[in-house]
Amino acid sequence: MILEQIPYLLGINSMTKLSPRKARLLLDYFQQDAEAAWHGQEQWREALGEKNEKHFQEILAQRQQADPAELYQNFLACGCGLCAFGDPDYPELLSHIYDPPILLFYYGVLPEPEDVCVAMIGSRDFTAYGRQVAAIFSRDLAARGITVVSGMARGIDSICHEGAIRGGGRTLAVLGSGLDVVYPKGNSSLYQQICQQGAVISEFPLGMPALRGNFPQRNRIISGLCQAVLVVEASEKSGTMLTVGYALDQGRDVFAVPGPVTSMNSRGTNRLIRDGAKMALSAEDICLEYQEMPTLKPLPEKKEKADKPGTMIPGLSPTEQKLLKKLLTPVQLDELALDPDLNLEVSALTALLTMLEIRGMVKQLPGKYYQAVVKNIYR
Repeated sequence: MILEQIPYLLGINSMTKLSPRKARLLLDYFQQDAEAAWHGQEQWREALGEKNEKHFQEILAQRQQADPAELYQNFLACGCGLCAFGDPDYPELLSHIYDPPILLFYYGVLPEPEDVCVAMIGSRDFTAYGRQVAAIFSRDLAARGITVVSGMARGIDSICHEGAIRGGGRTLAVLGSGLDVVYPKGNSSLYQQICQQGAVISEFPLGMPALRGNFPQRNRIISGLCQAVLVVEASEKSGTMLTVGYALDQGRDVFAVPGPVTSMNSRGTNRLIRDGAKMALSAEDICLEYQEMPTLKPLPEKKEKADKPGTMIPGLSPTEQKLLKKLLTPVQLDELALDPDLNLEVSALTALLTMLEIRGMVKQLPGKYYQAVVKNIYR
């Protein structure tokens, strides 16, 4: 990217009435000369092929309101990184989607071509089961060297970023606002952690608020940066499915975590599996698909242990540890639900048992009895 071109690229990018695809058409028409494109508005109608007169006038009005010099000064004051479509550091996978952004603002380090990136997505309204799945999968993927990508929204997104950080790996957050606008505000600390352990990315102009319409647009970038998308938990009509649609259009792998058939929050994921998505019961199911990639770390060597109680493995909540200790001998579900020491509702208890069963720590026996798998819960 030529330094003198930056103010005009910022000007073109600031015009929200100009879609990413239209912005690309404009730059292509002027042979990637952003300055010529900015000053050549008499040719914009031909360059854009715009037939809607009202919309075309709105584009021209935005051009009149934008000041490239001021936008450039704001960019310098922000101190963020910037890359343009076609630059060597522009993410390779993203460059091949139908409508890649012309600019990416970022703090941190963008992914390299050899990096394995997996988008983890799910509903803002999550269950205890969804929280467990998101935390475990993101932690384990990051520990294997996979970059976890999500949108830093409330719910599953934030849990996935936090899990990747705990796993000691990299995570990318794609914002639905300008890079300098932290949304939700409560994620300020998480925002800083992601910058240090990955990158925060946005195509939107600096200062752009988190408008409702921005999020569907940013979702194509979440999937576009990745080799695969993992749906953690989603209802059938969840906005998460929009990202799945982008992923399929972009030729990405789609994985889904199965959930209880009685849970509305798992109907979307279960239906995806029924319709051909790859079922993921652990992070390793995803890692196996990319085991030839050079950045993937090997699994740590497992040491054989005697099948007797020792020290319970780390990473379990106090409730999980308490539940597992009660399952050293078979216990029926109804008995667990009535246990005052656990004090869990049936739905929360079932979610915990299902998650522990997926992790190989619990097995279900006939008659709705559950028992801990001793060799898997003690080290």
